[in-house]
Amino acid sequence: MKQRVFTPQFSEDLESSINENLFKYNDPNYSWEEEAKSQDAIRELDFEQPDLSCMMNYADNSLAVNDFYAGKILFESYDHLTPLHAAQSHFWLYLSHVVLYKYMCMRWAKDDGTQLTYNNVNEHWFYGQGRIRNWLEGMYWSFKCTAIKQEDGTYDYTYTQFLFSIQKLRDRGIGAATYVMSNPSAIRGILKFYMDELGKKDTAPELSVFDKHFEYRTDKCIQLVNKLGGLVDIGAYSEEDFYNFLNDNREYIKSVGDRKKEKKDREEALAAIGITPAKNKKRKKKNKKHWN
Repeated sequence: MKQRVFTPQFSEDLESSINENLFKYNDPNYSWEEEAKSQDAIRELDFEQPDLSCMMNYADNSLAVNDFYAGKILFESYDHLTPLHAAQSHFWLYLSHVVLYKYMCMRWAKDDGTQLTYNNVNEHWFYGQGRIRNWLEGMYWSFKCTAIKQEDGTYDYTYTQFLFSIQKLRDRGIGAATYVMSNPSAIRGILKFYMDELGKKDTAPELSVFDKHFEYRTDKCIQLVNKLGGLVDIGAYSEEDFYNFLNDNREYIKSVGDRKKEKKDREEALAAIGITPAKNKKRKKKNKKHWN
């Protein structure tokens, strides 16, 4: 059977109707394909639909490693995708609503049995906070940017496995930086730096940039790379160039502390002089209104 996709218009209509369709997303047996057919909203592409049924073996959301294996099946099944096909949201929406609908429903089922909410659906079936948050497209690009194809046609997944081993790196760190996710050399150089620095913690933790505050310091790495991209043309930068750039800034990265503690200290300092965070925020809004 040929690969199918929704029409762009049907995809737009789905995204604008999440609330009224919530009961459908909470029914793993609902047929979005029949609904699309009734509106003549399905088109065929020029290649065959691969068998993705094995992804159901990794739909259990209690095991983090399952996401890597599910993503591996998805990526290897579509390693022939052209950049044009991979960039079309209605391609991924067809997969998430038809081919992999039961996988999606099981992967994002609530542990306590409660119903999926608007935010759950918007974030993972659609594009609530960008490409990486759309579950299927996010998995595909996570592999696309980190898997290295070998001469025998197989892939080296060293970087990919590391990326999937720390979920926050994907959904709040590297994955949240669209610019980085579109540059394989950048993401590989950054990941190699992370891996090497974390490796030092076992033998000489005091020498590691990530001796503490890993999440905050990796955020700073991404910020530095983004700033670099605003200053110079990094299109020709290699994986090694990005690695060396971060290594050259290691002392600055290591200076980043506990942001939550720093915020608490600021709030306590304000409270000591009679200013609460709420009052401070209200005053900022008032000033903004005045100057506008």
